[in-house]
Amino acid sequence: MKIHQLNLEKHNNYHKISAMLGPFPLWFKTSSECLIACNDASPFLCSALIPAMFMGEDIEIDRRYYVSASLLEKLPLIQTMMHAWNPIFKRIKVNANTQTFKPSASQLGHSAFYSGGVDGTYNLIKHQEQLDNLVLINGFDFSMPQPAWQQLVARCQKTAKLFNKRLICVESNLKEFTGWTGLARFANFGASLASVSLLLNPKSMAISGAVTYDAINPSNSHPLLDPLWSSESCQISHLGLEADRAAKIALIKHYPEALDNLWVCWEDPSSNCGRCSKCHRTYMALQLNNISHFQFSQEVEFSALSKLSPKSDEDLSFYEYLYQLAIKQHNRQLSQVLRKIIWRYRAKAFARETDRLILHSVCSKWRQKKIAHHQLADVNVFPKYSDAIQLERLHQRLKQNPRFISSANIGSVFD
Repeated sequence: MKIHQLNLEKHNNYHKISAMLGPFPLWFKTSSECLIACNDASPFLCSALIPAMFMGEDIEIDRRYYVSASLLEKLPLIQTMMHAWNPIFKRIKVNANTQTFKPSASQLGHSAFYSGGVDGTYNLIKHQEQLDNLVLINGFDFSMPQPAWQQLVARCQKTAKLFNKRLICVESNLKEFTGWTGLARFANFGASLASVSLLLNPKSMAISGAVTYDAINPSNSHPLLDPLWSSESCQISHLGLEADRAAKIALIKHYPEALDNLWVCWEDPSSNCGRCSKCHRTYMALQLNNISHFQFSQEVEFSALSKLSPKSDEDLSFYEYLYQLAIKQHNRQLSQVLRKIIWRYRAKAFARETDRLILHSVCSKWRQKKIAHHQLADVNVFPKYSDAIQLERLHQRLKQNPRFISSANIGSVFD
């Protein structure tokens, strides 16, 4: 994969930097107040590494540009971890000029990623004395059109002002790039955040962890992996693993305005829908913290809670912590609901293991034959039978469309 054609456009109120990653045009926009290095390819290298490993292609960076020497030195370890988790990610070579970055007085201060949720708000409160900036991205975890994006910016700006922090907005087509390669978002999650970190180049950048130390699973955003993306001038950290979801809300509730302004939903950023799994999970954590005034646009139906279905062991850990707290508080109603959720997940896991160990995956292979190609799961850090199929489909797309045209609907606060 060749990284070339870096281009920095300077407009009145924003800067846009772009580059070609193979056939894909990746770009970032941010405020013109942020200093963007026009010849530094480090942000694009972070984004390109995991897709290039998936395709088994070495990365060649145009010799007119450079990358952080510290980052390049740590790439073999990053690759070793990703390959150990899923062998579909092959070890590759990266050829690039390097430069040793020096901390500067003109750098952004200490920063943290923030999108209005529980994890980010918890870390904001806990580290408010150290933080200067909050960074919100459109086109990374979600791609919001103009109205929704402006609503989320306004919501996050409200919390930023509450704690006297500067909100920095970044817009990009990172999500489109990850999806085009056939990767799941958590296969390139931490690398994408590293791209934005090295683009903005603050003194430090904090990534909010979603789980606790005893529930860590392989992920491209991981407490062992995230710091490896650091450069000489920007230290990246993974924070918040000391507290589960209910414990985080227990801290946030001491800041009523921040609590009321939380956005925990999958849907419209102007409200919390009360119907999605994230709203339901947060509702239970709120109940166990004796918080009844939190506003959902639709009243949460208690009968719907027992139908929740964890998608992974990491997802299961959220419910296990809530279950232990419900038992401790003698909350019989919630403990029964949570027991049912946990039991259903474990029963399915037991059935899968029985099929694998005793039936030699007969049931799994039968289900695989029934799944249409358009229903195949994206490639993640856990190996799946469909990974090789997705890789072949990507190679076919590359043959058919040697140059990709970006078409993501990404709203902007700059244009």
